[in-house]
Amino acid sequence: MRSEKDIVLWPKVKAMKKFHQRLIGMLGEQQPTTEMAFWFPFCKSIHTWGMKEPIDVVAFDKESRIIEVRRFICPNEIARFKGAHGLVEMAAGNFWPLEKWIGKKLKFINRHGELNENKYFDCCIAIELN
Repeated sequence: MRSEKDIVLWPKVKAMKKFHQRLIGMLGEQQPTTEMAFWFPFCKSIHTWGMKEPIDVVAFDKESRIIEVRRFICPNEIARFKGAHGLVEMAAGNFWPLEKWIGKKLKFINRHGELNENKYFDCCIAIELN
């Protein structure tokens, strides 16, 4: 549930829970938009093998608090996030001031597999700014 002080950062989020989803990640997306993100629960590292464009990544802890933000992770790299309980990947150049929000809590709001633009999105992600 959202409060009035929550800001929806990514309204279109795909949860990457299955092995093949986690392996492929954003590779299956033609052109990810700024509204889209990919949530990797229980994940501490990512790879960008085969990617054509850099990505931004947000790492969060068990309480869903942002612990690290890395911008422009280039193709064909591995990135590890110490203490991470999950990661959110998005197209590089995200305009939100994510680095200023380290320590703030993310909220994962279920959308029950809502069909949007011929794709299924599992949730949206908001941030608590209280």
